[in-house]
Amino acid sequence: PRESHFLSAMDIERWPGGAIGRSRMSALGDLLWVVSNARDARADFDAQVAETFALLDAALKEGGSSRERMLSVQVLLQDIETKDAFDARWREWLGPDPAAWPQRACYQAGLSGGLLVEMIVVAARR
Repeated sequence: PRESHFLSAMDIERWPGGAIGRSRMSALGDLLWVVSNARDARADFDAQVAETFALLDAALKEGGSSRERMLSVQVLLQDIETKDAFDARWREWLGPDPAAWPQRACYQAGLSGGLLVEMIVVAARR
């Protein structure tokens, strides 16, 4: 008989989110997928970026990872003109060690509800 290579639902971990039909995080083995954005969509850009980073740090820790273990990051900006401002905050938050820098893409996206930034992250765990 052939061995099955399909994943079972038991192999996947999911952390419930605040919206129906979405998980806050999910993991498979040593990989973690996280989406982070500010909860206060009325805040200005700097405050939203700071809150997004803080929530991302907390989620990575809860999922068994850290910012140093991020593999891939997609940054969605409501206005691409804020990219330089985001990059300055990103470099400060991430730190100077190139060994901890993930692959990253940054682009403009139509974010809803007043959000100015959202981050989609894949990270290694443990």
